[in-house]
Amino acid sequence: MKNILLTIFLLAILIVPVSALDMVRVEYNEIVDEDFIKITVIDDILYFNILELNKTLNAFISFDVFDRRIFLDIYDQRLILLTDSSYLLFQTELYSFVYNILYYQGKYYVPIVFLEKLLPQLFPEKISYDSETHTLHAESPVDNTFHTIVIDPGHGGKDPGAIGFSGRVYEKDIVLSVAHKIKQLVEENLDVKVMLTREDDRFIPLQQRTAFANRHQANLFISLHCNAAPNRSASGVEVFFLSVARTDDARAVEMMENAVVEKYEGGEEAVKRYDDLTYILMDMAQAEQLKESSYLAIKLQANLVRVTGANDRGVKQAGFYVLRGAFMPSVLVEFGFISNREEERKLNNSAHQKLLAEAIYEGIKSFIHNYEMFR
Repeated sequence: MKNILLTIFLLAILIVPVSALDMVRVEYNEIVDEDFIKITVIDDILYFNILELNKTLNAFISFDVFDRRIFLDIYDQRLILLTDSSYLLFQTELYSFVYNILYYQGKYYVPIVFLEKLLPQLFPEKISYDSETHTLHAESPVDNTFHTIVIDPGHGGKDPGAIGFSGRVYEKDIVLSVAHKIKQLVEENLDVKVMLTREDDRFIPLQQRTAFANRHQANLFISLHCNAAPNRSASGVEVFFLSVARTDDARAVEMMENAVVEKYEGGEEAVKRYDDLTYILMDMAQAEQLKESSYLAIKLQANLVRVTGANDRGVKQAGFYVLRGAFMPSVLVEFGFISNREEERKLNNSAHQKLLAEAIYEGIKSFIHNYEMFR
């Protein structure tokens, strides 16, 4: 990983005999209640089950077995722990807690040094540790429940998006209508707030759309679009997540959706800004969301095909500018080909738009269920 400052903290080995400590008390600054983190001795070293942090600090923990990573979301920050090693990544810096993380009896165990030294070092205003009483003093846990979704109706204002077969139907109008229907469905049936990047027919630069989602700490970002192709018989739905385009079709859609930057946001200089800055952001932050984004894309695509009966063009990867810089699971949905006479007719029909909204809603509901189940 480029430009990572390697910071290794040489931490002193605990003086307390391993048999003298069987738990760490957790006291919260703003509430009377207290919790405990159970300590386990493994090979004469003090460890704790990382899932204890879910209970005590309301951390959200997920695992990537193939890349040997543990993602730990705490106090609105993300730590990446490398299994079978003593390292973690936090805000581009690498830290060491001396002893390796262990996979023991079906669970991941982290050295107690993580509680004593590293958490107070990483969150000095929120966490401190009393080594005499073995008490972790912590700011009250952050509510990490699923709370906000940002829906992005693509294009708008001076940018009409794709123009329909008839020449009278615009992508920008269709996706805005579907976005409002999704918002209504989600907020009526789920305890989740839905925010739109645009509520009406206005132009918003692509970077401002993801910045909006980041600013409101959204849990999901879904960008809505309609497809178009020179081949008027092309049809079907597809969902993309951010990565390098792997097929000619994906590259074609990527070029079409990204063309708005050069055409409406300042030409080649604007394109260079996206390619330089936001690609770095994507590499550093969004790679962490790849698994969740692909899972969301699969759920949405399956529901779109099931509910609408549309041609299944599959889940794909592409480097859309509008997804770069979103620090949460994010996807781009193509509802169908507005350049196809029959699909233009459907896309412009309110009843069909309702089906599209229901499919997206069902996919969101399934994703949230999975999110909560693994908290």
